[in-house]
Amino acid sequence: MPGTTDNSRRRFIKAGAVMGASLLIPACGGGNAPTNQPGNAPDNGAAHTPAGPVRLDRLGVIVGGGALPKEGGGKEFYVGITNLDAAEPQARPVAGIGFLGHGFTPRTDKPHVVMVTEKHGQGCLELDLQSGKILRRVKAGQGREFYGHSSFSPDGKLWYCTEANTEDGSYDGVLAVRDADSMELHERTFPTHGVSPHDCILIDDGDTLVITNGGGPVDHADEPAGVAYVNVKTGEARKLLKFKDSKINAGHITMTSKGELVCVSAPRDGIADTSDDWRGAITFYHPGDDRFVTADDPIRARMKGETLSVAIREETMVVGATNPAGNLVTFWDFKTGKLIKSLDGYKSPRGISLTLDGRFFAISHDVYTHVTLIDAETLEPQGKPLVDQSFISGSHNFVFDLPA
Repeated sequence: MPGTTDNSRRRFIKAGAVMGASLLIPACGGGNAPTNQPGNAPDNGAAHTPAGPVRLDRLGVIVGGGALPKEGGGKEFYVGITNLDAAEPQARPVAGIGFLGHGFTPRTDKPHVVMVTEKHGQGCLELDLQSGKILRRVKAGQGREFYGHSSFSPDGKLWYCTEANTEDGSYDGVLAVRDADSMELHERTFPTHGVSPHDCILIDDGDTLVITNGGGPVDHADEPAGVAYVNVKTGEARKLLKFKDSKINAGHITMTSKGELVCVSAPRDGIADTSDDWRGAITFYHPGDDRFVTADDPIRARMKGETLSVAIREETMVVGATNPAGNLVTFWDFKTGKLIKSLDGYKSPRGISLTLDGRFFAISHDVYTHVTLIDAETLEPQGKPLVDQSFISGSHNFVFDLPA
């Protein structure tokens, strides 16, 4: 029913992921595993031995959305672009975006061109990261809004995007399918098998889209949060992962080349920020024995609000996550689900990703939009911020392989 509930649903989630491509390495752990890498064959016919991600010998270019107040009121929205390998890394901000960029999905055929989507709203555009030019803007489906993330098919011909039905107040999830060249909507859409969909990762050589559905308010038992594995040809749900804890939503995900998945969560709508239940979570899915287990550690009391961004280093299976409201960065052992280390020296840490060489976690934090590197082996911060002002104040940062 329209009203307060609908407005709260609109606020429920803040999240990110990026589609991998052969020429653009997705080093953000909250992003999509490349569909053409080993380990993405269907469960019933895996034909490859996963070799893990290919690492380059450089840090990469960090990209993300942000906003700054304008003189006279309002905000100016940017995309921040910084070459981390420069002698003195400095941001190259692109203005005129018009909304806070959330998801950044590179085109398969032109990996320097990305689709930038709003986390829940009408904002969507195609941006050339090399020239800094906005190429075109795209509208959501009739009666719907964008919900943050998207993926391109492996052949680059289709663009899949999570949207939600807002006109009828249901916030039912829709997987919208568009022609990647014209951006025209296909007549047929698919359900996301939940409400308030958000993150998505394309696997199985492009046959399956893994989608998070945030769920409705905490008192709506018929609108649970979860992760759906959706057949993009039929719209059928191949698998549904459900939380044992009904007080958390499904936010961002990251996956390995073997299909191991990590999902971070915020408290469900309707939970007051004064409640002990107003805390985030991190959940690990082990496909080998079909286990979906939420970490149980005393540090969850400090994981205030949402657990926002997530990254995994596949070589060591170390997972990093941020909690902005708790001023907290945590690192976890995927195999055991145990906490390895926590860092509380950063104000409002938001995005976390891996550099192209896999040697560092890069976190964006503070109102000044610093970027600081964390050694991925020792989990020790590397001194002062590498970038003082990145213009990345949104939920994520993404590290891309782009020409300097």
